[in-house]
Amino acid sequence: MKNEKDIANKTGVDGDYNEPALLHLTELRNRLLVVIIAMFVFMLVSYPVSGYIMKYVWNMFLGSSTEMAVYSPLEWVYARLEVSFLLAIACTFPFLFYEMFRFAARGLYPNERRFIRSIVPVSFIFFVAGAIVSIHFIMPLMFKYIILSSDTVAESQISVKQTISIAVTLIAGAGLVFQIPVIMFFAVKMKLIRRATLRKMRIVVYTSFLTFALFLSPDPTFIAQLVCACLLVVLFEVGLLFSRFY
Repeated sequence: MKNEKDIANKTGVDGDYNEPALLHLTELRNRLLVVIIAMFVFMLVSYPVSGYIMKYVWNMFLGSSTEMAVYSPLEWVYARLEVSFLLAIACTFPFLFYEMFRFAARGLYPNERRFIRSIVPVSFIFFVAGAIVSIHFIMPLMFKYIILSSDTVAESQISVKQTISIAVTLIAGAGLVFQIPVIMFFAVKMKLIRRATLRKMRIVVYTSFLTFALFLSPDPTFIAQLVCACLLVVLFEVGLLFSRFY
């Protein structure tokens, strides 16, 4: 049986060689399978403590006086699985990028490899920063004005699963929003868009951010909307600043 490297002619960057697309897909499948197995292991490890984490978060944002409500036999289990899944994603996020980098590194030039190695940790840091902002600002605001305000006209019976789903969505969403500077830097570096073009689009971008913030937050004073829009503008300007040094 012939070796894979003997099948194709060596071309491109050092260490790269041609091979059938099926072999590339097989390698990608194997690397993704390793990541999925690692994620499953982290879910199993974190599941026993997920209940304590849920109670801690619940008391932090809703207070110990607010009772947990479960509306189906498996709702508590599903909520714990969501928490375990979020923890597993957070723990395997760097490992996923590592496996994808190993898959693509063979066809990258040395400067491209250095670029990927530098941008992945920065992306992870921005994701964590977004999650922290969500935990300390966005989530308390949402729970204060949407959930806890309802007890003025009705008795609060808050679903555990729905509350956890909202929390997971907000944390993951904030982490993705904080990728704006990284995406902008990557787009300019890869010459997908010019930095000058981004600068000319400032007014359109700012208006879009303000419109998005108005629908995102329920604060009747509009203070939260303005803060959210300003945060998005700051992220956009940080992206412009980073792209200046590409």
